[in-house]
Amino acid sequence: MFRALSVVVSVLLLTPFVSSQHEAAADPGKSARQSGAIFKREIDDLLAVLRSTARRGVASPAKKGVLGGDVLSTAKILTAMGHCSRRYHISDGPVVRPSLDYLMANRMADGSFGNAVATAWVLDALAIMNGEGYSAEIGVGRKWLEAGEHNPESFQHQVQAKLAAVRVDYFPEHMGAGAAGQVRGMQRAPNNVDRAAAADVLVTLAACQSANAALDQAASKQGQATAWSSAQEKAFGWLLQRQKGGVFSVSFPVPNEKGEEVMKSFPDPALTGFGLMALQSKPMAKRTKAEQETITTGLNWLLKQQNEDGTFGQQVLNYTTSVVVGALARANNPLHAPVMAKAQKALLMFQNIEAGGYDSSDRDYGSIGYGGSQRGDLSNTHFSMEALRATGLPEDHEAMQKALVFLQRTQNLKSANDFKGKVPHPNKPGAEIEIASGDDGGAAYYPGNSAAGYVVKPDGTAIARSYGSMTYALLKSYTLAGVKGDDPRVQAAVKWIQNNWTLAVNPGSDPALGEKVKYQGLFYYYMVLGQALDAAEIESFERPQVSTDGKPVVATVAWRKELKEHMESMQQADGSWINGKNGRWMESMPLLCTCYAMVALQHCR
Repeated sequence: MFRALSVVVSVLLLTPFVSSQHEAAADPGKSARQSGAIFKREIDDLLAVLRSTARRGVASPAKKGVLGGDVLSTAKILTAMGHCSRRYHISDGPVVRPSLDYLMANRMADGSFGNAVATAWVLDALAIMNGEGYSAEIGVGRKWLEAGEHNPESFQHQVQAKLAAVRVDYFPEHMGAGAAGQVRGMQRAPNNVDRAAAADVLVTLAACQSANAALDQAASKQGQATAWSSAQEKAFGWLLQRQKGGVFSVSFPVPNEKGEEVMKSFPDPALTGFGLMALQSKPMAKRTKAEQETITTGLNWLLKQQNEDGTFGQQVLNYTTSVVVGALARANNPLHAPVMAKAQKALLMFQNIEAGGYDSSDRDYGSIGYGGSQRGDLSNTHFSMEALRATGLPEDHEAMQKALVFLQRTQNLKSANDFKGKVPHPNKPGAEIEIASGDDGGAAYYPGNSAAGYVVKPDGTAIARSYGSMTYALLKSYTLAGVKGDDPRVQAAVKWIQNNWTLAVNPGSDPALGEKVKYQGLFYYYMVLGQALDAAEIESFERPQVSTDGKPVVATVAWRKELKEHMESMQQADGSWINGKNGRWMESMPLLCTCYAMVALQHCR
């Protein structure tokens, strides 16, 4: 959902109709897509022209041996080279070294490379050619772009545009045909080649090649995927009946002219975001034209709801903005880029960091809450981190790294959690409670606070109990921030999951709180469970348990299959889901539970 490929995959499930603008371009007799590395020969031929003329100093290279004619064209050429099937790299020496040296020689004192467009492409080139070696320069350049509120087009924008244009008979091989023809013309008159034009041709061909590779990956993944189920289709139909023009509404009592309370419905961006997430879980190839039009109309309505500051909604602005971004991201439409860029800036403003007066020792440091000045929590933070990644924020961005400070303080892992001390008692107004970290690897709602209760130690200090939904939120957040599976923090969270695996309840609550507490946030739990395990690329895991004869054994959990079967067993006759055992956190609403369930099932391939 938040990885580059998972965002792309939803687009790769092609629509069952052909856009009129592409009908002429595509070969009507050819519906099968060409797999593999397309345009290899054309890319090789064009690079041969550029290298030959650069070495001879003809056709206006910026400098002898430099592939481009200026900073921008040189950066585009190197970026395309790094992303093409040959995967050129700094280790290719004389093929790329003069061009890289030329770019670095044109680096300004402020870390830019001239204007925003050139800077963005140079950063792309440096990252693909030697990201680790140029990490300092890339970091400074990104800060320069952010400070100037620049969001210029990059190579990935080009790839996304190609994927968004795919139809049942129009593929990257068709999109690059014109550029391939230009290569032949440049081969015929190499000494007169226009290097800026050649750079654009090369980018087009490499972007088509990358888009086709993504289609290959998606096709491979789809080959292993479970077909769209009857349960999902039933839920899809139920949701369609609850929208109007792609918009979902919330109802609550308001006074009428006589002062009497009457129920009124109001279009709601957050519910619409969740509704459209759920509707878009249906593969595009299986949607009817009317269904796609409903989704598109709803997305267009969401686009119009953006506030001037980039947020969406009127209350709980971070939460609403994060959900809306999630819905827009699934459409993978390059035309949404300006809206997503504004949303990214708004989300970053909500983070509790130095700009808001926070110190790294503060409990809330690195977190994000519902919006405004509200304290942060792990639930909002994982929604926000997912949305930020969906807007293009890289995993190594400083906002993601500062979020790690907060994530560690929610985890009951003594080697990583440095938070301790007195905090307000959650159940006794005016009282305080002494908090310490546990060591089971799971996570709480925020440092020192857990909806699952507390474990009180003999010395009087308390440990905020780890529970299911927040532990999966932690695993998901670590993955979003680039923390790998062999990291002790991730391994500890996975161990908690192994030891506490269940779909019957949201595990971890204090038994003293009663049976009902086990079911609070149950459908939210299913959703984030699917998201986290999928994001962490965990297909199955071992679960310790006790056999009938009382001996310890280990069972293999195929979580996708188990989650799918369990969710389907809970579905209502009309196709919806509802938390009938605990309506806390709005799970008394079938609409919200059904959206959570649909998002969860999307991960049950």
